[in-house]
Amino acid sequence: MKVVRTSIEKIRRRDLVEAAYLTFLDHGMKGMTMARIGERAGMSHGIVNYYFKSKDELLSAVVRKANFLIMQDAVRRLKLARTPRERVSAVIAANFPKDLFTREIARAWVSYYAMIGEHAEFERLQNAVDSRLARNLGHALKQLAGEEDARSITLSIATLIDGLWLRHAKSNDQMDAMGAIRHIEAFVDERLKTATARS
Repeated sequence: MKVVRTSIEKIRRRDLVEAAYLTFLDHGMKGMTMARIGERAGMSHGIVNYYFKSKDELLSAVVRKANFLIMQDAVRRLKLARTPRERVSAVIAANFPKDLFTREIARAWVSYYAMIGEHAEFERLQNAVDSRLARNLGHALKQLAGEEDARSITLSIATLIDGLWLRHAKSNDQMDAMGAIRHIEAFVDERLKTATARS
């Protein structure tokens, strides 16, 4: 009986995280209420509170899921990369999934970023994501440029990724996922050309 109960609990928790993630995409952080999540999952408000003792705990699970999806795509793309430059491209592309780079999702992410200063757990999660991005980019870029240039280019890529997502939340932003990728790729090509010429 205990094994069955644990299995059901895992399924319910997974379903609630999925419902919370979809609610986050539709309504942003502030609109992600326990009532909406429960309704989407087909569960009562009480069941949501049973599995997640606070909204912060649930929000952390949602952020981890979102980052896991991006990480999965990055791993898949990195396996196909054959050169350091292709690895850089793989990491960049993974941060702009075509089906997720939408205005609604961009606005949801903006609401998440706005709350980082209020939630230590969110900041810890984001620091982990930023560190992983820096490691993936830095390893490849060090093979293409000097260590100092690699650090500088890595920081610039991370800033461009965040900035393009932020801009996409505006109603007049016309850049799509491929446009965002091309914009960053052009920057990387130019910086690598400069670094090569200097060395």
